[in-house]
Amino acid sequence: MSTHSDPAPPADDARRKRIKPHQLVIAIGCFMGLFTLVSGVLPQITEWHEEKSPSREVFAGIPGALQVAFYTVIPVLLVWGAIVFADRVRNWERGAPDRRRTTTKNVKRRLADFRAGVYMRTLLRDSAAGLMHSMIYFGFLALLGVTTVLEVDHQMPERAKFLHGRTYLGYSMFADFAGLVFLGGVVWAILRRYVQRPYRIRIKTKPEHAAILGTFLLIGVSGYFAEAFRIAEIEQPSYEKWSFVGYPLSQLFDGMAPNTLTLWHQITWSLHVVGFVMFLALLPITMLRHMFTSPLNMYLRDRDRPKGAMKAMPNLAETSLETFGASVVEDFTWKQLLDTDACTMCGRCTSVCPAHATGKPLDPREIVLKTGEVMAASAAHGHVSPPLGTDAEITISSNSLFERITAEEIWSCTSCRACDEICPVNIEILDKILDMRRYLSLMESNFPAELGNAYRAMENQGNPWGMNQGERGDWANDLDGVTVVAPGQPLTAEHL
Repeated sequence: MSTHSDPAPPADDARRKRIKPHQLVIAIGCFMGLFTLVSGVLPQITEWHEEKSPSREVFAGIPGALQVAFYTVIPVLLVWGAIVFADRVRNWERGAPDRRRTTTKNVKRRLADFRAGVYMRTLLRDSAAGLMHSMIYFGFLALLGVTTVLEVDHQMPERAKFLHGRTYLGYSMFADFAGLVFLGGVVWAILRRYVQRPYRIRIKTKPEHAAILGTFLLIGVSGYFAEAFRIAEIEQPSYEKWSFVGYPLSQLFDGMAPNTLTLWHQITWSLHVVGFVMFLALLPITMLRHMFTSPLNMYLRDRDRPKGAMKAMPNLAETSLETFGASVVEDFTWKQLLDTDACTMCGRCTSVCPAHATGKPLDPREIVLKTGEVMAASAAHGHVSPPLGTDAEITISSNSLFERITAEEIWSCTSCRACDEICPVNIEILDKILDMRRYLSLMESNFPAELGNAYRAMENQGNPWGMNQGERGDWANDLDGVTVVAPGQPLTAEHL
């Protein structure tokens, strides 16, 4: 028997065996799809029904064929969405490493950054826009929670069911309130984008925005009408008054035949499901993805560099690198690539950029979107949609960032970091600009003529003004009370 241990596997082999993020995304999607499928099949086997009143019978008046369609289409879309989203994650994996691990030292700061982002503190600097987004976001999450609670109760045996009595009354009132908040936010967003039309929103409005807002509107309106027809169908019991929107709506249908009420209940319920199906279909291929990517980006904000500091250069005498800075997608880190899919296209970075305000060619939002366009177009693993719909005449033939981004844009930046500070989802725009500047300067000598003298002076004299190193202290010669310490002279002053 051999007494020596087997050699450790090479680092590359260990990295290949490790579960990759895109594989984890697919696994989560498959689990959610399977869980949804099982949650549809299980009640058909157990036949557990709520016996206490007031309560609500799930799928009351909905034929079995529609129920089967619901529990078939939704799981398939969940798995499909996970696969499509995993292709986006594979794009992030093209990036270079970036130390963003959660440690005991940074976890508190990361959670604080996450809370600040989710609570929309930056967005709320513009109180109207912040409130509008909050209404849509938290209203949607509340409605998702309402549906989840109903489904959980649906799976429970009779003795464990909880959605009855006062709990059901409170549930009904909360559900209608959440729907009202959500629908109010959606209507507000439609008016803001297509009636008020602020400049930073108007210049980037695409058909997908109409599809998203239309889908949200369909979900909200069809949900209330499905509830109203359901209440009318069961002859408007008094306890349903707690549904303070659905109950008054149901009174509009007094006098309709029972068969007609049932038919319209099924139609509006089906429209509500179609709205949710459209949401799942749009989620991985449109800007709706930021519902997942933005919170993740907020959480990963903390890093090991001070604000505004460039990434350190490697030791030029020891490094094996042949290029410096960023010229292709793979030169960015995975976090910088995640940024492009976390962008909400709100244009706040554009609105505070001093270069853009003075007519320079720089638009910080475009730097993020164009990087995402190149990343999506050069994906080797299949079709990936760009962060936002692009014009048909735009073609991208390689992974070069400079296919879409010009040197004039890069050199127009003043490095003020206003774009980073105002971004509601913590996208690091300046890092991308500085990395591309580094490539243009060091690899292509492509920089404004004004920088030529400064660069040569730094190379020769160690300062951008070309001052002789021996004259560095001359500024203090004429200052009273300032003593210049000569080499070897003991330092006796209290302050240096």
